[in-house]
Amino acid sequence: MLPSWLKYWVFGVMEWLVEYAYYWLTGKTYLQRVCFHHPAPERIVHIERRLVLLASEPVRHALSGDAGVDIEQVVQEICRVEGVTNTDQDKFTVQLRESVAQIHSVATMLSGVKLLRSTAYSSENSTHEESLLELWSHLKPDQPLSDRISSQWGDIGFQGSDPATDFRGMGYLGLLNLVYLAKHRSETARCILLHSQHPTIGYGFAIAGINLTSLILELFKSNDLQVYFYREFPHRSVTLHDFHEVFCLLFEQFDKFWIAKEPENVMAFNAVREEYKQALQDTLRTSFSCLLRADQYTKS
Repeated sequence: MLPSWLKYWVFGVMEWLVEYAYYWLTGKTYLQRVCFHHPAPERIVHIERRLVLLASEPVRHALSGDAGVDIEQVVQEICRVEGVTNTDQDKFTVQLRESVAQIHSVATMLSGVKLLRSTAYSSENSTHEESLLELWSHLKPDQPLSDRISSQWGDIGFQGSDPATDFRGMGYLGLLNLVYLAKHRSETARCILLHSQHPTIGYGFAIAGINLTSLILELFKSNDLQVYFYREFPHRSVTLHDFHEVFCLLFEQFDKFWIAKEPENVMAFNAVREEYKQALQDTLRTSFSCLLRADQYTKS
């Protein structure tokens, strides 16, 4: 059996030979063939994978979502590195420019999301406290909160009398997702909250929401969720609003998934969460969608 380093080298040489053969036969580079023969989001995915291999500073800045990136400069650099000089360059650069802009847009959004994730919730921060109280007011509009530190927080799925401790894992981002859901998708939020209070298969609404924020970041880390944004928003920049909307979609879907699985109790949460994550990854990798098929809801 060949050692792993030798396998990597052999496959690398074979890939180079195949690429050279295609170029010799068609006169077009890999990226040119991708741009001419693949629609978005497949095109964007292939281009992103290729750009990761390029040792170019402008390209690295674009992939990282850095501010001040000149997309035109990045496109010119890619053309230079890839050796694109034939008459198809104009058509190629139009497709490439759109793809690079979308890759940078998603990376920029994700950079902002990670910043919010790293921002610890602070009870000394008035903005954070206002957001927390706003969450309560949207979910329980007819039930005043007796005090900032109160056992009432358990009614919406927090673990103790001070929700601040539950945001340690996802920081301010975890709270913002919940507030967005409660404010902009209030009917959906209250429906999920009602389901979460079921006497036998209930779960902690707020804790589940924070956990799903973590799941979304895991899907970005595994490069599974980017393709959804490439499919849904191929011609415009994405924003934090779009991230929140994905959270709403996945929370509503997880709630249905949880009910369909009929878990014995809340102790099954982690197992159901992992099953849901796997179902999501399978769907994203096969159809570039976040919407599960009906057969994926069947009880284990």
